[in-house]
Amino acid sequence: MRWLILGLVLCLCFTSSAFGRDWLDSDADGVPDLKDACTGTIAGNKVDASGCAKTILKPERATELTTGLCFKTLNDDYPVNCTPLSSIVVNFDFAKSELLFSQRQVLQQVAAWLRRVPVRLLLLGHTDTVGSEQYNQILSLSRAVSVKQVLTDEFNLGAHRFDVKGAGSQKPIADNQSSNGRALNRRVQFFVIF
Repeated sequence: MRWLILGLVLCLCFTSSAFGRDWLDSDADGVPDLKDACTGTIAGNKVDASGCAKTILKPERATELTTGLCFKTLNDDYPVNCTPLSSIVVNFDFAKSELLFSQRQVLQQVAAWLRRVPVRLLLLGHTDTVGSEQYNQILSLSRAVSVKQVLTDEFNLGAHRFDVKGAGSQKPIADNQSSNGRALNRRVQFFVIF
């Protein structure tokens, strides 16, 4: 009987310390750090289930909050010093929707920014003009879904913060007659949703 009591005491000691770490809430917003997509929220702010502030980003703040990353808004506005070619994008190999290892750094930047700024993003996939429009539409959507999956699964951002859409080959940013142009067109763009 003594061994049973000793075993129970030891179990409680070890599980309570592990349980305590899982429920650590460093910014005191009511969402444990393990599930908190915005670990630096200001105390007292209302947060959603992912730990991000429940605020609506006003369009006039778009330039201020998107400076440096060159996100676009849905009405095609770019912040100062951004152009379509300088905006942040994730590029893909020909006819592929799997994320390239070289593009993970882009998603690290996006994830870090999203932890500071409580906005939603539209992930808009694109293709070059090789292949049928039906195939390109499916491929472009698959690319956007792939980016969302990495941001939610690997960077622990809430899926509710992303909308996905495929544009097929309808919105090129470069000439599809050259291989370099086609490579630039195989992309996912990020748009701030207001």
